[in-house]
Amino acid sequence: MSDEEEGIDEEENGEDGENGEEEEGSGGGKKKLILIIVGVLLLLGIGGGVGAYFMGMFESEPEVIEEVVIPEGPPVYHEFKQIVVDLKKTGKRANYIKLKVVVEIVTRDLPILQAAELKIVDKVQSHLRGQTRSQLAGGTGTELMRNDITKIVTDILAPVEIKGVLFREILLQ
Repeated sequence: MSDEEEGIDEEENGEDGENGEEEEGSGGGKKKLILIIVGVLLLLGIGGGVGAYFMGMFESEPEVIEEVVIPEGPPVYHEFKQIVVDLKKTGKRANYIKLKVVVEIVTRDLPILQAAELKIVDKVQSHLRGQTRSQLAGGTGTELMRNDITKIVTDILAPVEIKGVLFREILLQ
């Protein structure tokens, strides 16, 4: 009977071995199930994150740029050096104009005007060289000259605005 007992023991061991394998197989099935669940959760998480990104949920709020405003200050008058220009010749006699131009501007923009003074004077001289005496004579000529000089100054100083152009002296010969 010992042989039979050994056979029974072997069968029990075989069954135990099979039972052990079944437990490992069910454990492997559990591992596969856990991996599938984790994979699905990762897929949902990534998909949700991508969806949220495209819906704009991760956009940062626009940066607020604080702009420092320098007060204009009171208007000041800046006088350019005397401008003397030969005008366009229409007859035998040469004509010229002598001007003293004053620009009214706010205090904060005065350094910008002073830095651009040479350019402004050059442009004004170039403009006046193309004018005749008859175009600049009288009140209409003075207003035309004022408008032209205002345009020249505002073009050079843009975006700075000037308050006005005044004439301290006009001599037309």
